[in-house]
Formats: sequence, C-alpha cells, structure tokens
Amino acid sequence: MRAELAGLPQGWFHHGVQILDLLDQHRPMTCVELGTWKGASAIAIARLLATWGGTLSCVDTFTGGVNGGRIAHLPKMLGETANNVSVAGVASRVRFIVTTTQDAAAAWAGPINFLYVDADHTKPSVKADLTLWWPHLRPGGLIAGDDYDNPMYPGVVEAWDEFEQEQGQHFARVETPQTTPAGMRLIYGTKEV
Repeated sequence: MRAELAGLPQGWFHHGVQILDLLDQHRPMTCVELGTWKGASAIAIARLLATWGGTLSCVDTFTGGVNGGRIAHLPKMLGETANNVSVAGVASRVRFIVTTTQDAAAAWAGPINFLYVDADHTKPSVKADLTLWWPHLRPGGLIAGDDYDNPMYPGVVEAWDEFEQEQGQHFARVETPQTTPAGMRLIYGTKEV
C-alpha cells in the first residue's frame, strides 16, 4: 500500500494506487477534483502533490448525495471535510470551491494539469463535467474518472464513451482489484491535441 493512502477518513478512493501512480508519472502542478465527499481522495492526492509543490482544488457542493441528492447541511459536511484535510496536514495544498461543478467550470481561469471526475454520477452530470472542464485541461494534461463499469452508475460509462468519441480521444480503462462492487475500472488518459 502506498503511504499516501494510510489513515484516510471514510470515503471512496477505489482506484487510489492507480491514480497516485499516474500522478507520480505526470507530476501535475494544478489539479482539480470534481466531487470530494469527506476528503479521502483529496488527502491522498494532496500528500503526493506536496512532494513536488502541486495544489489541488476540490469542487463540491458539500451537501452530500452522490447523484445530486442532499443529505447534509453545508456547514456540517464542509466543516468535517476541512477538518479531515487539516488533521491530515495537507491544508496548505488544498483549496475548497463550494459550488456546483458546472458553476466552477464557468468561473475557472487558467489551465489545469490534472482533472479527476468523481462528482454526480448521472450521465447528464458526468457529460457536463467532461464537456465544461475539458477546455481548461491543457494539452498533454491528465484526466481520470472513477466508477467506470460500476453497475450502480451506468451513466458514467455512457458519458465517458460518448465524450471520448466526440473529442477523438483515446482513454485507457484499467480494472482495479478488490473493488466493491467487483469489476470497476478507472478510466484515464491525456488530452491529445
């Protein structure tokens, strides 16, 4: 197990080893995570980014639901996530952007080197995230997505496959061992010009 994955708070980072290995290879400086939950993936990514000075912007409404449902009031989840990041010692590497992923994309300025798509898992939302954030990813930048082939979220596969074809890109799909449910894959690639 990678050291960055030790002692994470409750959450999901199914493809953690694979993502951290990709980040090691690409060494991105400006990173964006769409969907943060309570900070498990953000903490692991920020721990690694700290080794070369990169930063992570976490975009989330911090109200909860995986597919747009609301389960918590904003101050409670945001406070818990901020506390988790602080206790993990990576607060200086993490920036919280408290809004929808679509609103954040509209306001974003500057290129990014890594985009991790893991917010609302419905097809329309995943497709919107890919479409709206794609222009911000610099050529050669790394993009990755969670829950590909998760039977709970068929829209993830549909959105990524359509987007890949529309953009003329070639993304890899790699199965992650020991996922629940079994058979989930990480989808990732670099932005081809």
